[in-house]
Amino acid sequence: MIRYWAGFFALVLVSFASPLHAQTPASVNCQGPLVQGGFLICRLPENFGSYRIETNTGKTTNISHEHPALIPFSRNSPLDITLRFHPQTAASHPAIQPQKFTLSPGQWDIERIDGLPPGKVTPRSAKDQKKVAADWGKKQKAWKHRAPSSWYANGFIEPVAKTRTSGVFGSQRILNGQPKNPHLGLDFAAPKGTPIIAPARAEVVLAEPDMYFEGGLLVLDHGAGVMSVMLHMSSLDVAVGDIVAQGQKLGSVGMTGRATGPHLHWGIKVRGSYINPELVLGFAG
Repeated sequence: MIRYWAGFFALVLVSFASPLHAQTPASVNCQGPLVQGGFLICRLPENFGSYRIETNTGKTTNISHEHPALIPFSRNSPLDITLRFHPQTAASHPAIQPQKFTLSPGQWDIERIDGLPPGKVTPRSAKDQKKVAADWGKKQKAWKHRAPSSWYANGFIEPVAKTRTSGVFGSQRILNGQPKNPHLGLDFAAPKGTPIIAPARAEVVLAEPDMYFEGGLLVLDHGAGVMSVMLHMSSLDVAVGDIVAQGQKLGSVGMTGRATGPHLHWGIKVRGSYINPELVLGFAG
């Protein structure tokens, strides 16, 4: 069952003004869960131009009235966040002062397993390494895609219906004292062949049936590099370049790649940073 993090959600009205607007200052509306793995969605009032948002973590994105901006906070994000707004159009648009936010630290499940044979910790032959490298190149190309839309701002639904979550965002295993990569998504346990649907409208930017780690892999761009990443699928019903509607069938649950049972792993990657899909599902901004 999905847990909702209502206590972490924040509504921030950021005031700004210029000489042309001194009597009637407007505001930018930012809402979201202020926690590691969370995010903000910021919206501008009407009749304003576009701005580039830059964070103290080095992330940038654009915002306009037509296209709200999603600002991601990674699992290991600093707790103190600063947003700076740089006008991209006429100088007559109001200057927005830097805005500061404080995140709550995430709470992660850590599992330690010792005494494993070394080959079980990092098993990879030369052939496997070549496959991993080729797959990496395909994913790097997909990560650079930027759909010119903001479909993400319309909300997300669960990609697998009537199931349970078997893995949570942020958990991590430490094998023989060696920390492994954190789990950066939600796992939905379901029988092989269970339909997988689009959590939000998107463009398909990668569709690969046989990746080394991921098995059947789909990457969907929900706009501006806000991407769903879906792993271990047994079948893919869409192709690169397709525009899929929210709720449209994408394929089926499987246990391809490195999986120990049939399930869907769903991650959300925002211009290089993974955020918690559980928080996205619990957000109604």
